[in-house]
Amino acid sequence: MRSAGLWALGLGVSVLVHLGAAAGLMAALRPDTVPDQPMPASRLSVDSQQVTREAAEERPPEADAAVAGETTGAALGLGAITETAAPERAATGQTLLQAASRAEPLPDRTQAGTEIAVAQAALAPAVAAATRPKATAVQNRSASGAAISPAAPPAATVDTVQPQLAALPSAPVPLAPAAETPPDVTDAAPRAPESLPMTEAQPQVTTAKASLAFPATGPVDPVSLAAFQSFTDPAKADTADLRDALSSALDVPCARMQVIFDPETTTLRLTGHVPDEGNRAPVLAALQAQMGSDIAVADNLLVLPAPQCGALSGIAKVGLPQSTDQITNPMIVGQDTHARAFRYETGDPLVLDLTGPDYAAYVYVDYFDAAGNVIHLAPNDQTPLQFTQPKAPLQIGARGPDETGLFVRIGPPYGQEIAAAFASSVPLYDGLRPLVEPADAYLEWLKARVAEAHAADPTFKGEWVYFFVTTAEK
Repeated sequence: MRSAGLWALGLGVSVLVHLGAAAGLMAALRPDTVPDQPMPASRLSVDSQQVTREAAEERPPEADAAVAGETTGAALGLGAITETAAPERAATGQTLLQAASRAEPLPDRTQAGTEIAVAQAALAPAVAAATRPKATAVQNRSASGAAISPAAPPAATVDTVQPQLAALPSAPVPLAPAAETPPDVTDAAPRAPESLPMTEAQPQVTTAKASLAFPATGPVDPVSLAAFQSFTDPAKADTADLRDALSSALDVPCARMQVIFDPETTTLRLTGHVPDEGNRAPVLAALQAQMGSDIAVADNLLVLPAPQCGALSGIAKVGLPQSTDQITNPMIVGQDTHARAFRYETGDPLVLDLTGPDYAAYVYVDYFDAAGNVIHLAPNDQTPLQFTQPKAPLQIGARGPDETGLFVRIGPPYGQEIAAAFASSVPLYDGLRPLVEPADAYLEWLKARVAEAHAADPTFKGEWVYFFVTTAEK
């Protein structure tokens, strides 16, 4: 009995101890009452200032007024021009003297009769020569045994009938008619035409130096020469083997690459994207082996992670051709790549500046993110479906909340993604799709709409392009 009492006493003490411990633990775990905190007061101060405005007074322009005056001028009379023919007659010394006195006044001199006679004798041959137009040369005659006034010029060979009469008196003097004795006329001997000697001149030749397509530092690599000819003169070269080899080098899973040959710089330019940075070096090495050592290979490859190649495959299977210029450009080999690359940083608005196709079309623009979703940038509830004229500029997205369009700011997660634009000559569907939805289901649905458009309209036209989009932290 004593042992049972001890057990009962110990059990009671243990229960009391546990109850006390539990009460103390509950008291310790009870949260303290938080007193009410004073709310911070906010204050907005707005200041306004009066802006003085002035209206410019309209004033007439300052200009000097033109002074009005009467115009002066001479009027020409109208009428037919009178034509007359002068009769041929023998000129006399009297007539020439009178004409000379009327033409210009002569100094008033009084000469002796001897001097007048001498002047007449000196003038007679000239007058006679004037009446004989066939004479080619008139001999010089002068009066002998008489003194000639110093003012009178010596006689000269008469080529044109213009006698020098400065020494004659101003008043006309009656003279006897000149004798009809013809002067001695010596016919000029026929002269052979003068010939000018021809001098030998050096012809003007423009020299130019031909330049080679390859630098002249040594022998040209035959592989490079064959590759150069395959691009520039495909009619004389077997281009199929080279293009097949280049296409094989560009065949990388989940990648889109294209090469363009520039004959002016003998450079093969590589564009496009690969899923991993490690794919770059093998592709460049394979291309360089095909082009030889004398043709440079330059690249502008971008890295597009593998999840995005699934979206590109779905876009390519929609049923529309990709916009391309490869068909008309023999310098291009490979798949068509992105039409343009956009880069955005934190806080930038998502805006795409595009150009419409060569024909009037409805444009649909979608953004495919790395999570496998598609965001419909146009059309949506903020941006209606647009009918774009040929090659017209087109802005997708808004740069601010006050602009028309979907306003989206760039934020994390960052990386490389793509956007695609679909052009269609007719609307592909009515209404709007959800702003964000799974990409695979949307592309399958869009493929069915394109098939329906082809079946309903034989003249249906459409195409697609895609853009490389890089987002990064500022």
